[in-house]
Amino acid sequence: MVLGVVMMASMLPTMIGLNEATQGTRDQEENRKTSARKQRCHLVATCALSQGTESQRAQVQNARVYVGQDGKLYISKTPSSALSPFNGGFYTHPDFPPNNTSGVVTITGEETPTLRWVFLDANTHEMRWGGRPDTEGHVCGPFDWTKDEQYMTLEGWEGWLAIRLPEDDTRDQAETDLEIGNGREIWRLYFDQHDNGADLPPGSQGLEIRLKRVMAES
Repeated sequence: MVLGVVMMASMLPTMIGLNEATQGTRDQEENRKTSARKQRCHLVATCALSQGTESQRAQVQNARVYVGQDGKLYISKTPSSALSPFNGGFYTHPDFPPNNTSGVVTITGEETPTLRWVFLDANTHEMRWGGRPDTEGHVCGPFDWTKDEQYMTLEGWEGWLAIRLPEDDTRDQAETDLEIGNGREIWRLYFDQHDNGADLPPGSQGLEIRLKRVMAES
């Protein structure tokens, strides 16, 4: 019994040291994640070869997400001056617990560049941006990233869709240029919240996509 007590006493400093080292590693990892989440990023769409036609995939694969002047988010490889690249990331949101980074913000293309909230329109399933009053009644998160920290999620999964509505193919060109860009190579960013196709109207084109985070320039 005495020997056992002596052995335990000799091991105690080692055990304490291991616990402190483990806690230190955890703290470092947590600080790294917190810092990484605060870094601004662009968003790039990717899609599987099983999605859509070759032409559709060519328009969407590796296309960037843009902020439209109409308060909506778009995907394109050939944006017009009416679109500004998504430039933002995770941010503390008042709808979630203290010290969270469950919200997402982006710098907009307004006359004075402003940081605005990104949210899911609860009625149309479109991804939009706006001030706090614009988000009322809609879904502001929780946004997160995948385990590899490479792709963005909303409400715990990747339900992102690149969408073209029927009217996008018949819209007057002047109106198209004014609002979102140059016609056929502009896609809308949606989220299939209920995994039921997002209640899109007949004739819509849709591709399931992922949103890859690419660090923005300093």
